Amino acid sequence: MRLTLFDLDHTLLDGDSNLLWLSWLVERGEAPRERLAQQHAFYSQYQAGTLDIEAYLAFHLSLLVGPELGHWEAVRTAFVAERIAPLIGPAARDAVARHRAAGDLIAVVTATHAFLAQGIVSLLAPMPLVATGCELEGGRFTGRALGGPCFAGTKFGQVQAWLHADGRSLADFDAVRFYSDSANDLPLLDAVSEPVVVNADERLSATARERGWPQLQWRRTPSGDGWPEQPA
Repeated sequence: MRLTLFDLDHTLLDGDSNLLWLSWLVERGEAPRERLAQQHAFYSQYQAGTLDIEAYLAFHLSLLVGPELGHWEAVRTAFVAERIAPLIGPAARDAVARHRAAGDLIAVVTATHAFLAQGIVSLLAPMPLVATGCELEGGRFTGRALGGPCFAGTKFGQVQAWLHADGRSLADFDAVRFYSDSANDLPLLDAVSEPVVVNADERLSATARERGWPQLQWRRTPSGDGWPEQPA
């Protein structure tokens, strides 16, 4: 049996779900506009490999504090349908379908918090999600995370913990493949038997060339009457 793991942002999704979500909330008066400047500052740190993931999660989870869970579920449903669905291209969907048809155990592993990520993953049919949980009390988000972050060096441990909770371990699989776009994911890419680079950032693309890892392009660009993937 094989295990196949997918990163979410800029891999399955041609975009950053956190920025898209925040922009959606600002447009609808659910968050103040000045939060966008904070998001862009965080994203610059992410690209540079210096992101404080604890601060970043606290920032995004604070956006959910106040309204009841049902309110946010309705907002998320509209957001995913309008802003996210068009950004999951045929190459990403085909890869998920191919691995599912082959009998692989597949999962999404992401730094995006679980409430947002769950809505996005639902577009790709049910599959496990490895992500940081969001604490609820009395049907409302507290703004606190459940468990440790799922980011960079902690992703491997989170995958191991998820498998252990299901009575499995990495040793149970003949091969483990991980698709990712970011150099921040190098610890997990190094840990699997089949690293695959998708829509790579500059740092990861250079590493992939040095190590002979396959590089794929799943991005979508405007062309004619559709949004075809770019050639690899």
